[in-house]
Amino acid sequence: MSQPSAAAPIRRRRVHYVSGFDPRGAGHYHRLFREQGARPQPGGALVNTGTRQRSDTDPHTHRWPVQWTATPAGEDPAAPAVFTEQVFMGWDDIIRAHWSRQPLGLLREMVMVYRAMLCEIGLGRLHRTHPTALLTGVLPAAGMLLALLAGVGMAWAIASAAESLPTGWRLVLATLSGLAAARGMLALADRLGLFWLTRIYGFVRHMGRGTATGLTGRTRAWTEAIITQQQIDPVDEVVLAGHSVGTLLLVDVIDALLQDPRWQTLQAGRRTAVLTMGQCYPALALLPQAAAFRAALARLVAHPQLAWLDVTARIDPLCFHRTHPLASTGTAVPTTSAMPVRLAARFFQMYAPGRWAAIRRDKVRAHFLYLMTPDRAGNFNLYTLLYGPQPFETHLEQARHAPR
Repeated sequence: MSQPSAAAPIRRRRVHYVSGFDPRGAGHYHRLFREQGARPQPGGALVNTGTRQRSDTDPHTHRWPVQWTATPAGEDPAAPAVFTEQVFMGWDDIIRAHWSRQPLGLLREMVMVYRAMLCEIGLGRLHRTHPTALLTGVLPAAGMLLALLAGVGMAWAIASAAESLPTGWRLVLATLSGLAAARGMLALADRLGLFWLTRIYGFVRHMGRGTATGLTGRTRAWTEAIITQQQIDPVDEVVLAGHSVGTLLLVDVIDALLQDPRWQTLQAGRRTAVLTMGQCYPALALLPQAAAFRAALARLVAHPQLAWLDVTARIDPLCFHRTHPLASTGTAVPTTSAMPVRLAARFFQMYAPGRWAAIRRDKVRAHFLYLMTPDRAGNFNLYTLLYGPQPFETHLEQARHAPR
């Protein structure tokens, strides 16, 4: 297959996507991408998502076709159709294996997380790296404390109001009321995603210690699959995309690809295209045990054959907004390093004030804004970037020169 020039439109693309720490799997993300792609695109294009199919060789990998078509009212009505194969590199089975379901297990995980945060990273160091990350990090503990206070407060109030009852009945009524109040607060905290945060931090801790069962084998399999698929069915452009904790998993994959002569031959001089969204690199890189991860990151930021766009947003409380992956780790970064190109997605410009106010109230939803079609044109639209005719390098250069 002839290689397109850097400025030539893309006709066929393959996107390898890694989700965050989300047990919902390929079915959920296929629906999400299909629904968001079907929404009116700000640039006027049509995005048609096809049927999801499980891989014949890997039960955790799913594929679906996506066709991007220009419309008469679009930005480039003469642009040819673009055909993309989206590959969902699943790891939801690993997530479920590490997902604490019982309250005591979740409490034990929370204790271990805060022990690592206090004794291994340090609150001051985390605050210097990213103040919002520290605030987000203490939210699960705050939720647990509020639930305890709500339970005690309700029990005391009921006991005080029921002085006319016999002591035994007062005690039973106060205890049941306190437990109900605490349970209600815990349920609210869970709906707000606070205990999802605990599970995320717990898994990142396992990654740092090398105890995330099954993860190393999975990322090695992904690396081989990416190479093999491009050998069997070469396309104009391959993009590796990750969201949230998925960006952490991509590090080993990208590092292995860049050191593999088979991949470099397939790339034929083109840089490896990487898109990361809502990254949380420092959450792992700051752990003392994560030396191998820091070393891999250092290789990536200095690699000349990597085209890396890192997108974060101020509204996203789970990401390290505009923070260098190796910030505060003490790892030397070459002054000539230009990667990643960091783009602050201005989502606030892409929605009407009323809808934006609703988004701001839902912090979990805010973390997934990268995967949604915006109402208005702005400086980031995943569906244009992944499925449109412009090469990834063009988007990277636009982001490099975007207003800060």
